Amino acid sequence: MTIETLKEARIRWYDSTASPLYIEFLLDPGDFSAPVGVPRQEEILKLDRNNFNANAHYIVTTDAALMAPVPVSFSFPVTDAVLTTDILDWITAMNDGLSTQVNSQTLETTETDSQRNGSVANAVFADSNKSTCILEYVIEIGGTDLGWKYEGLWLPANECGLTEGEEGTTIAVAAQCYGTITQLTAFTSGAAVR
Repeated sequence: MTIETLKEARIRWYDSTASPLYIEFLLDPGDFSAPVGVPRQEEILKLDRNNFNANAHYIVTTDAALMAPVPVSFSFPVTDAVLTTDILDWITAMNDGLSTQVNSQTLETTETDSQRNGSVANAVFADSNKSTCILEYVIEIGGTDLGWKYEGLWLPANECGLTEGEEGTTIAVAAQCYGTITQLTAFTSGAAVR
């Protein structure tokens, strides 16, 4: 039996410009945790006069569960000061209404670019300082690239940060995905911020 090991896992964050700006970083070594699909609507069993019979059926409740954000988290060691600055600037931009630039470039939010329910664009946040981006995660397994795209990703600054330890400094990100989640086999083209 052969055990496949993951190689060169990479992450890109994209904004919503016409030719999307992106920042790419290696997640090797590192960790990544996220669902491979969006939540579903809750269903409730309706009984026929409190009896389960041929008239019993399920009904769909509100869209609240469907539209709730799902957690996406990852961490990796700091290896480059310039890249680390760009990553921290990107996180800051997602929390200050995009006033912080990444390498002198202004980002655009992706919050209404996704349709989690399949037909209506996601709503704009009430807090105008909150902005979202797209995360693409691609890994190589046995010579084949496999990945996922997370749209409407908010990077709350209070849940992202740096940790200093004996083996070095680590960046940890705990994000929330409000958009769609789809599978992909290659990164989307765009323009690197640096």
